[in-house]
Amino acid sequence: MSRAVRVWRVLLTGLLVIMAIAWLLPAVWVLVTSLKPTENIVRVPPEWIPWPATIGHYGEVLFSSSRTARIGRAFFNSIVVSLGSVAVVVLTSAMAAYPLARMRFRGRDLVFGLLVGSLMVPNAVILVPQYVLVQRLGWLSTYQGLIVPEAAMTFAFGVFLLRQFFLTIPSELEDAARIDGADPWQIFTRIVLPLSQPVLGALAIFAFRSAWNDFLWPLIAVNKPDMFPLPVALALLRGAYAAESYGPIMARAGGRRRARETESARPGGS
Repeated sequence: MSRAVRVWRVLLTGLLVIMAIAWLLPAVWVLVTSLKPTENIVRVPPEWIPWPATIGHYGEVLFSSSRTARIGRAFFNSIVVSLGSVAVVVLTSAMAAYPLARMRFRGRDLVFGLLVGSLMVPNAVILVPQYVLVQRLGWLSTYQGLIVPEAAMTFAFGVFLLRQFFLTIPSELEDAARIDGADPWQIFTRIVLPLSQPVLGALAIFAFRSAWNDFLWPLIAVNKPDMFPLPVALALLRGAYAAESYGPIMARAGGRRRARETESARPGGS
């Protein structure tokens, strides 16, 4: 390796380290500020080492309900809604995509065309009829009122994704199973689904991210603080503390950032 190449690598490594530090600096400042007592937050010059450190801001944000929804409860709600949406989307999309891909019946192409066409309809267009339906079912401010509509928003995409994958599975596998006496349900559960684990995992990630990040529908469908998911609770928290205390704001921001990093660490996360 020539000297010029070594020098170039050292310079490039140094540049990348500087960029990484610059990118991480705001996150470190958020964490440091969240650990400071309130009277030390706006001290000049600013202190990078919080002493004495406190976790009181985290306790106030996670467990206090004096001003807005508890973030701990909101985090639990988001987990329940997101995982419930994943279960509904993966199950119903797989059961709908299999006959559209591997069975022949009248109107199959029409049904698939309608599902694909529904992907072009913005979610905001269906908010009013969706709200009316959920209200008449008595599902406002309930888990099912959040899970089912969230799953419906990803259902058509899931059917399209799984159908395209099911078409790539060799038909000889199904023919061999039929010769052995397997019925369509056994072929679906014992052959098709085990071979589709990668695409099912990808669909689960899409469904989880969609439900986790959704703000508009929970804002409309929920009017009880204990049922708010994380995006709505964080918006209310920002309004409750914006003009008064930086400590809880930084504690909330640090927790939200770590939640996003955990989500991104999942296989296929971004």
